[in-house]
Amino acid sequence: MNNMRTRNLIAGIILLSLCAVYAYLTANLPTRNIENTTQPSFFPWVITFCLTGLSLSLLIQGILPVFNSKESAVIDVPVKRLLSGLALSLIYLIALPILGFIASNIPFFAGLMYLYGERRPVWIFGGSALTSLVVFELFREVFQIRLPAGILEGLI
Repeated sequence: MNNMRTRNLIAGIILLSLCAVYAYLTANLPTRNIENTTQPSFFPWVITFCLTGLSLSLLIQGILPVFNSKESAVIDVPVKRLLSGLALSLIYLIALPILGFIASNIPFFAGLMYLYGERRPVWIFGGSALTSLVVFELFREVFQIRLPAGILEGLI
């Protein structure tokens, strides 16, 4: 068994045991008797299921030799791109409370798409606008969490 398979197995087992502990703690969270509201345990359950799925996939990668037949290539990201992404993230964090979720996410996602190679303007603007709107509506309608609307308060 190669080194990466061993790491994947150990990490998968440790993460699955952490998921079990987190699920136990989440199951014991108090509930509210308010109708049509999200319970306090909703997001911890979302985190538990996502982490469990990722941990299981890591464990499967360690068990099955099909996933380990080739060594993973090291991705060499230029330092300039990393620093640009960091600067873009800091600008986003500053702009979020001022502009709101949608108005700050669209240029943030567009900038990240451009940094990582997308050059088609329609894809950049359309993808960043659609992603921002879908996430905003998902949180608003499904999770019933109000994200800051900012400068678009009257429109949305």
